[in-house]
Amino acid sequence: MMSRRLLLLLDVLCLAGVGWCGVLIATLLRGDTVIATGPAVTVAAALVLPGFTAGILTNRRALRGRRPQSWFIRTVWSPPVDLPRWGLVLAGAVLLAFWVAGISAFAGLSENVPPGDAVAQDRQVRHEQRITLGVLGGVGTGGTALAASSLLRERRPAGRGAAVTRRTVQRRPA
Repeated sequence: MMSRRLLLLLDVLCLAGVGWCGVLIATLLRGDTVIATGPAVTVAAALVLPGFTAGILTNRRALRGRRPQSWFIRTVWSPPVDLPRWGLVLAGAVLLAFWVAGISAFAGLSENVPPGDAVAQDRQVRHEQRITLGVLGGVGTGGTALAASSLLRERRPAGRGAAVTRRTVQRRPA
């Protein structure tokens, strides 16, 4: 199992990658190119992909109940159900924003960019960068939610709501 500190570090890096992608997409929507596509995508991938991988690997749960037909399946992947509702809603809204930013860039792509037209070529590069950063931002949002869910599950004593269901009320003798 991955250590809690390492998972927290990867979650924070993934969140930084989401912020990086969001800032770069915002500047691309304004019409500015802050950094070239190669370094922008490389930095985003380096920040996002380790946290996403850690979130996927740590969100596995042991099978309970009936044994599966395949002998090698001992764990299943689970969605980030340990996050509070506001966290799930926020992650969904951010994921939707990255999806819209990436998909809307497809409308501006052109198959035939006139040679020598620097403005059209620059616009084409900005659309391609926006698509790539939209995908990496969405992956980072999912990775952040998955890793945060794993951290919350490790912190809880015995699953969701265990502190509330196991509380006993002691009465004073009269």
